[in-house]
Amino acid sequence: MFPCDAGAWRQRWTALAASAVLGGCSPFYELSPDVRQRIADESARLTPAITDHDAVRGVAAAAVRGELPLPEPIAIPADAALVDYIGLALARNPRLQARIRDVEAAGMRVPQIASPNDPMLALVPPTGDMVQTAGGEMAGAIGLSQNLPWPGKLAARGHAAEQVVRVALADLDRERLRVVAEVKQAYYDLYLAQVSIDVTRQVEALLQRVRDSAQARVAAGRASQQDLLRAEVELYSLTNSRIDHEQALAVARARLNILMDRAVDAELPLPAPIEPEPVQWRLLALLGHADEAGPQLAALRRRIEVDLARRQLAELAYYPDFSLGGLFTFISNGGRSPVADGSDVWNLNLGVTLPIWLDKIDAGVLEQNARALASVLRYRSERNEVMFALQRLLVRVDADYRKAVLLRDGILPRADQAVRVARAGYDAGSVEFETLLAGWRRFADLSLDYHRALAALEHDVSELELVAGGDLARQQPQETPK
Repeated sequence: MFPCDAGAWRQRWTALAASAVLGGCSPFYELSPDVRQRIADESARLTPAITDHDAVRGVAAAAVRGELPLPEPIAIPADAALVDYIGLALARNPRLQARIRDVEAAGMRVPQIASPNDPMLALVPPTGDMVQTAGGEMAGAIGLSQNLPWPGKLAARGHAAEQVVRVALADLDRERLRVVAEVKQAYYDLYLAQVSIDVTRQVEALLQRVRDSAQARVAAGRASQQDLLRAEVELYSLTNSRIDHEQALAVARARLNILMDRAVDAELPLPAPIEPEPVQWRLLALLGHADEAGPQLAALRRRIEVDLARRQLAELAYYPDFSLGGLFTFISNGGRSPVADGSDVWNLNLGVTLPIWLDKIDAGVLEQNARALASVLRYRSERNEVMFALQRLLVRVDADYRKAVLLRDGILPRADQAVRVARAGYDAGSVEFETLLAGWRRFADLSLDYHRALAALEHDVSELELVAGGDLARQQPQETPK
């Protein structure tokens, strides 16, 4: 066994052990302050914290058992507007919260990657044939060694890992924009369904008056029973359409509730009326906005930075790594040398890797070159796709706006006037009932077309904002004169 009078051993090894262990614990690369602050701000909204180990295990175990609570019907003000729904979705949407957890996980990878390997403690117990020395027999030994990468390698690993965190943050921003777009689209689906129900009910009320008029004419012998039957069939058809619109309303309400992590069947206030508003942006300005502020393209640029950081790390493989260690050997008394005093022996050792397989290192650098170029091409391809999507959406937005204005200002007033004239003519006996019904049907369809155009316009604007990278003012900002 080891001798217990090892005071010299303790003194000699304390400094070496402390430097090796503390070197492994101290950070060799820290996240940039802006990244740390961003992660802290995002994480502050979530519970439990990742540092609450018991709570994390409890939540995970409950999910495994299928015991997570269902969404609750949280209260929403009666005058809630679209911005209120967006705020609730951003605060409560679990898909968005999962992205934040991904960012936290990516952040925790940095100190793992940018720290050296753990020091190695080696023990040589007194077993077998121990070495005989002039000073005495070897009674055992203890050694400590630490692997030390070439200066700059750990920092390069940390820098590459930080770029991965920045990619995750860009993906989070992209997911946030996607949730906003989905809330807007669900809201306008809810608007369209509710307005369709209202329009159908209004047409039903008007058609009921026409039916009553037809019934009076039939009773007076001035019209055939066929007119009354046609009116009844048309009313049933409208009722059937209203059922479809009510179904669409329930689906849109459920979708909006789920995006806010709210009970799926909870009631929602009716959407406010909307009017057509033009979007006065040009393609190149939108592309510049998407390239500068859009997380979709920002994530791809960050991936290029990841590849460049990994390329720098691959180049550092040309440089050797080191290992520093020491061995303390315990010597028993009773050596053969007359001057031997049985003193313990200690020594230090320094190791160095020999990066002689240059073909392997060259291949690693060239691999990262290829990956960086591939990322550049993916960025270029995605930017082209963004340009196409922006142009397509601008055309659709313009068409939706012009269609809505044409219906509102040109077609609907004339269709309404045509129905009024036809009804007056029917009451006077100069217009056939079939003509009156066709006019009503056309007016109802055009009224619904108008609101469909409004909903489609807002749908396309929300998608345009998603591709362009955030909320857009309907009018393009004017450039400041130089």
